[in-house]
Amino acid sequence: MSEKAGEKDKGKLHKVLGAGIGWIVAGPVGAVLGCLVGHTLEKNPELLDKGLFGHNLKAYYDVLQVPYNTGPQEIRAAYKRLAQKYHPDRFADTDPVIQELAKGKMTEINEAHARIMDSMKDA
Repeated sequence: MSEKAGEKDKGKLHKVLGAGIGWIVAGPVGAVLGCLVGHTLEKNPELLDKGLFGHNLKAYYDVLQVPYNTGPQEIRAAYKRLAQKYHPDRFADTDPVIQELAKGKMTEINEAHARIMDSMKDA
């Protein structure tokens, strides 16, 4: 199956799921609204990746273990605390699996910090 056909089937799935959930929640009007949401997702699949305003920052706040919309000073403190805890150099003499997990966690922490701080610069 081609990639284009897969995307088309995915859009149909969004419509069917939206209509089904809408019907359960709000009857025929909900089904129509659910179908419209599915149609919107079919035409704009990037909406699932981005979030409401083009950013899905909540996941990054979760990585840093701080409440959503925390200020820059608290974010820096959380980043520093987590970096000290998960930095791969702290696991230098242990199992290679643990080293890889620490590297992966540190990558997540770095990305979360960078994305949140970039979004604050843009605001």
